[in-house]
Formats: sequence, C-alpha cells, structure tokens
Amino acid sequence: MSVSVNVNFFKPFIDGTANTLKVQCSTEAKPMKPYFKGQSNEPERTFSIAAILGITSPSFTGTISVCYPKPVFLGLMNRMLGEKYTDLSRDLEDGAAELLNIIFGHAKRVLNAQGFTLHMAIPTVIRGENMTSRHVSETPTIVLPFSSDLGEFFLEICTYPQQPQGPVAEEKK
Repeated sequence: MSVSVNVNFFKPFIDGTANTLKVQCSTEAKPMKPYFKGQSNEPERTFSIAAILGITSPSFTGTISVCYPKPVFLGLMNRMLGEKYTDLSRDLEDGAAELLNIIFGHAKRVLNAQGFTLHMAIPTVIRGENMTSRHVSETPTIVLPFSSDLGEFFLEICTYPQQPQGPVAEEKK
C-alpha cells in the first residue's frame, strides 16, 4: 500500500517532544527515523506505560500516544519530580498524561496556526508489562521513535478522515 504523508504535520510533534522532555525532565530526546507501523522491518516496540489522547478537527479524527518502557519513564519522572521512583504507580500516571498534554499543546499551537483547527480530549493512561498497541484502521499509524540517555521511547499517531455528519444532500436527476 502506498501512503502519502504531509511531513509538516508530524514535525510539531517531534519538536514538541524534544522541547518538553528538555524543559520538564532535563533530558535530551533525539528523534530517530519515523516509520509506518506494520510496513517496515522495524521490530514491534513494547512499553509499560502510555498516555493516549484523542484528536479531532473538521477534516479528521485520530489518536496520539506516547509510549515508554518502564525504566525510561521512571527515569523521566525521577528527573521531572526530583524523587526516586522504582515502580509504576497510579500517582505517576498523571506524569505521563501531563507530558502528553504539553507535547500536544506545542503541536496544536503550531498546527492550528497552519489552519488545522485541532481539538483535544483528556488523556487516558494505560500501564502493564510488555504491552503493544494495534490500531483498528485502514489508515497507517506512524511511529516516531526517540532515543535518550535513559533509553528509547516512541509516539504513535493515527488519523482517520472525518466522515460527513448529518443528512447528506443528493442531487435529483
């Protein structure tokens, strides 16, 4: 399947991630090569905690998620909060949601200035061991991996064209 992508749409998410982790967690996050999930030779990435946010606009809906392996996330929270955390907890889930809110806030500002009119919802956080994600969509999911001194983590962005709402006018013959 051939896919057309507007790379300018993803750049604010990459920049927002790098800036957010630098400011909030004193961590340099370096973007790696993005790819389409299931359409590359990249191995399936696993994670222990993820924040997921629904995105809506007049032309599409979708999700953005930021997914962390446990050691990476704990390291980020240790730096962000100045504490020593050794395990995932309900209290730390707020940290995952807050980082995603800040990342999305940056991207939303840039993209709305370009006419995208993005809206967001409250993030949902999931946690477990060695989790993977699967999007039930014909639209490919783009994976934006990052490296840091704490390890690798990634964003996933999946968008779906917005379906017309309400009655559809038909031309009479």
